[in-house]
Amino acid sequence: MIFAGIVAGGTGNRMGADIPKQFLDLDGKPIIIHTAQKFLSHPLVDKLIIGVHPDWTEHMEELNRKYLNSAALITPGGAERNDTIVRIIRCAFANGGEMEDILLTHDAVRPFVTERMITDSINAMDTCEICTTAVPATDTIVVSEDGESVSDFPLRKTMFCVQTPQTFRMQRFLEMLSLVPEEERALITDACKLFHMNGITVRLIKGDASNIKITYPSDLKKC
Repeated sequence: MIFAGIVAGGTGNRMGADIPKQFLDLDGKPIIIHTAQKFLSHPLVDKLIIGVHPDWTEHMEELNRKYLNSAALITPGGAERNDTIVRIIRCAFANGGEMEDILLTHDAVRPFVTERMITDSINAMDTCEICTTAVPATDTIVVSEDGESVSDFPLRKTMFCVQTPQTFRMQRFLEMLSLVPEEERALITDACKLFHMNGITVRLIKGDASNIKITYPSDLKKC
């Protein structure tokens, strides 16, 4: 089967709102509902699982009933992103999933993901172990070791901005995570980094500039 997992375990402090940013309104519906509907409507996705902060699972259940006809599975998220993914995988296993099944992981606050990106991510799994959507960097990127002065100017044509979905087989993710000491796991905030540090090639899938991550109040004004 093919599962989609929406990662919504954060509280969105940078947005400065009273509720996590994924629950803020966008054109009459919470942002996370727009995101969820993209995956629920995709013909290749069998089941959708939403990993949400434990304090907000009841609220998410209400939204699931109201907007999604309870089509999504809801599970409490973990302390870190990869912890939430592990819980999503456990939920998948509890609902018919198997080790070799594919999981697309996606940010709750990227509601403009397209059907083409989802399809391309799924198809890429025929020939790779992990893939991520990404777009070429359009700004000059600098490296700063101390946060105050420039250490290096990487070649811009080799720089990409990573988006989601990030897609892999559930068994491989668990295997990669098991190779990392417990005390170091909090430092790995991205599934692609987890695979890369274990010697696995990460495939790039063509993203889109419209696939923004809503992080700050100004981002909502752009939508």
